[in-house]
Amino acid sequence: MLTGRDIDAEEASRIGLVSAVVPGDRLLDASYELAEHICGWSRAGVELTKRMLWNGLDASSLQTHMDAEGTAQLFVRITTQNFEESVRARKEGRRPVFRD
Repeated sequence: MLTGRDIDAEEASRIGLVSAVVPGDRLLDASYELAEHICGWSRAGVELTKRMLWNGLDASSLQTHMDAEGTAQLFVRITTQNFEESVRARKEGRRPVFRD
């Protein structure tokens, strides 16, 4: 970003700018697979994660962002049973089933 130069997909993957590189003819299938994976997580957790990412753009400091993240985590913790379900699922070796 600071140099303004273009980078290819391999370099973007190597430096952690993208989470995966797939051939063009596999892109739609890979996108649906990723969407399916995300849909398996807690709706509240996914929504708050997205909000925190957007809010982070406007945070005046790291501390401000961390405070907002802490509040969001507390909200999910006290309004859902997601934490307890995550612990049970891990112990039982299965994917969690969130009911929020």
